[in-house]
Amino acid sequence: MSGVLNATSLYSIRNGVFMFESALVILTVLYAIVSVKVEEWITISALGFKGATPMMFLQNPIFYKVVRGVFFLGAVASCFGLVAVPWYVGLLVLAVVWLAAGALGRKKAFAKYRQILQEMMASAESSEERAKYESESQKSNQELMDKVKFSMKYGI
Repeated sequence: MSGVLNATSLYSIRNGVFMFESALVILTVLYAIVSVKVEEWITISALGFKGATPMMFLQNPIFYKVVRGVFFLGAVASCFGLVAVPWYVGLLVLAVVWLAAGALGRKKAFAKYRQILQEMMASAESSEERAKYESESQKSNQELMDKVKFSMKYGI
């Protein structure tokens, strides 16, 4: 394909031949939205604040992981029917979204973790308790990620 839209391409667009492109966009957006939230909930739970996640997620986290996986696999499958661009471009875009969704979900969880600690600092009853919360809230994202990995590795 030359990459230029000609009369045949425009006819195809109007008649739904680019169905896979539409499916890829829709499934990728749905995957990104769900993946960011699931990653945020997994991370904040591993940091010890399970109460900051929805009750449905706590009761059945596998369901949310499966939904995320279905959107991802659907997007991958739709890459192989692309007409406007080669299939590997779709996979490349999906890989970028996969990496970005995980990073964004963790970043949101770390911000929520710090926000919760700030609220706990404000209501701390002793200066030792306040200092402990302040120390925790000032940890870097890498330190928090290490804490998450440790928590997940040992099931804490």
